[in-house]
Amino acid sequence: MLYTLLSLTIFATPPVSPAPYNLAYNLQQIECPRWLPGSNELVPQGVILSRSLQLQNKVRCFCEVVKREEQLCIRRHIPETICKERTSAWVQDNLTLPGNNGQGHQIAPVPMRDRAISVQP
Repeated sequence: MLYTLLSLTIFATPPVSPAPYNLAYNLQQIECPRWLPGSNELVPQGVILSRSLQLQNKVRCFCEVVKREEQLCIRRHIPETICKERTSAWVQDNLTLPGNNGQGHQIAPVPMRDRAISVQP
């Protein structure tokens, strides 16, 4: 029963269509290489990086690949709003915090403390 439900949800979901700016201006999806930490060599197939190294790779990709692609997009005389929207979509897909689901982007609430801290000597 469970497998039937899972297969129905997988096959019933509509295919993801490319973003409208990709269709109108023939822009390719931004692909990032996976670098070995502290080098320009690529990670071999099958090697899994830790979460912190994955985040470092994504930040490096943003600085070295995504921003360069945005500048190349603007130089090709594609409207700047389209190029910036493409960059923003990459950031939303790759650099947002897990569990946020793109809703609200609210500041995390102050944690509740169960002890009073005395600041007097």
